[in-house]
Amino acid sequence: MEDTEDIIDFANTMLGEDLDADLALQMAENAKNLVEGARQWRMLVKEDSTKTFGPADTYLTEKALPTDFLMEKKVVLGIEADDDYCEYDPIQYEERRLMKDRPVYYINSADNKIGICDSVSKTYTIFLQYIKTTPALTLATAPVWPARFWPIISYLMVELQKTGIDYDDINVNQALAHNKNAAMLFAQMIEWDDQIALKAKNNRAGIRRDRNANRTNFIKD
Repeated sequence: MEDTEDIIDFANTMLGEDLDADLALQMAENAKNLVEGARQWRMLVKEDSTKTFGPADTYLTEKALPTDFLMEKKVVLGIEADDDYCEYDPIQYEERRLMKDRPVYYINSADNKIGICDSVSKTYTIFLQYIKTTPALTLATAPVWPARFWPIISYLMVELQKTGIDYDDINVNQALAHNKNAAMLFAQMIEWDDQIALKAKNNRAGIRRDRNANRTNFIKD
């Protein structure tokens, strides 16, 4: 497979009929979104450092989120030149006034903005690590994931076409439950993602940096 057209052709072959071209492309896009929304894939992690938080900013000073933002993973305020970093914890939007003097952040989902609580004496870069959305598929483009996993989209298209289940009423595991090959391939994709995540951590649970302490937790074999 080289592109989405090949993904659709594979689905048509399994169905034994050619789906309407526009419908097939929309089905492929919906299937792609089902897979990408199934977990916080490492391949979708991205960092934005275009925003800052300084002495003049308050908990009501909201910054625009990236246009491809889906959900945040971690928020760190830092000054790279000083090696000064602090990880901020998330709170709910409606808690921002109660927590305005603490090192926390909130997401204003309605307006696609992020707000930082706390007060600082210097200007810090906001390092926003987040899960990104991916561009809509066209016949000439392809998913951002490895090509060996693209048939999952074809399998999803076939299962949902046969059953007539709405994409909004089902998750990827339910859709693939009756297709052994698809379920095995999706399990391999999860294992691949888990291995990437574990390798990136060097078998550790992660490091947290704040202005008071460093914390490192190791995963035992």
